[in-house]
Amino acid sequence: MSHLRFLLTVRGLAVGSWSVALKLAVASSRDRERIDATARAVIECAADAIIAFGPDRTITLWNPAAERLFGWKASEVVGLDLAFIPEELKAEHNAVLEHVAAGGQVSFATRRIRKDGGLLDLRIDTSGLVNSAGQTIGWVSVCHQTAGDEAVKHYMAERARVVRRLNDVVADMNAQLDLSAVLDRIAASLRELTRADAGGFVLIDNDVLRLVSMDGLPSGLRGRTADLATSTVGELMRSGKTVMMATGESGHFDDLIWSALPGLHTITVSLSHVRGRPYGALYALYSRRKVGHIELELLELLAGHASVALSNVTAFEEVVRQRAHERAVIDGSADGIAVLDADGLVRQ
Repeated sequence: MSHLRFLLTVRGLAVGSWSVALKLAVASSRDRERIDATARAVIECAADAIIAFGPDRTITLWNPAAERLFGWKASEVVGLDLAFIPEELKAEHNAVLEHVAAGGQVSFATRRIRKDGGLLDLRIDTSGLVNSAGQTIGWVSVCHQTAGDEAVKHYMAERARVVRRLNDVVADMNAQLDLSAVLDRIAASLRELTRADAGGFVLIDNDVLRLVSMDGLPSGLRGRTADLATSTVGELMRSGKTVMMATGESGHFDDLIWSALPGLHTITVSLSHVRGRPYGALYALYSRRKVGHIELELLELLAGHASVALSNVTAFEEVVRQRAHERAVIDGSADGIAVLDADGLVRQ
């Protein structure tokens, strides 16, 4: 990271009570050196731990505050995939990176391991690291240590419980290769994990939202549509965020899909991506209980995991379609066709 010869954008990166937004543009050599020196000074003097990860998810930057917080020197960790993430939270970490890679940023409470083996309760803000061509070439995280009061301890204990359950849910999702089964699993697990009164998944079909899975809503709503541009999902896509919460004083929302839950007062929505493009959105609906940070973070994490599961399923379906097409070509051909494998043996 010496000289930082690329465009570095840390979007909305909270460091203490201020924000860092650095753009390193290629100008004259003197200007570049001055900006590089300023960027290095900001990172070196920051009160909070700043960690950057490369595209292979190894550490590329570890500032002095990270050394003080975690106990490792930069020389001990740069270039490595450091094992400072608890085993049960590795899936969470990967889901955050997948979500950020698709756009936006994620702020979440979690735990990390110190060099001496102790556990740290942290809030981590993660954003994409972008080069001069606008390509995401890694991630940057800012770690804030949370206060050690009883409320925080209770929060982290509750969160640890649901994250363990999330790991089980993710294993179930990734074992499925049928799209409808994955979507139904997402809807059921979403409601279980966030303790929502209803929830599900809407597919983005050009300029229309289509309700394709749900839990806690009348089955007759399946397949119903809403206009994307005027919906909460459309608002979320325009905002550049990865999660959004909307409330209504009257308990009524304009989205056609949401209207069947009596007493609806809060909607939380998070996007899932396939091949880097918005594929759909997870939504959780509330009519009887308040929504806290844990519910929002879990929705966001589940959306990241859903992106992975949906990418696996769509890739599998594409392979199946391709093979079916090849089979149809072979069967329908008037000429003799033989398909050989790498060893020259006839397979079809």
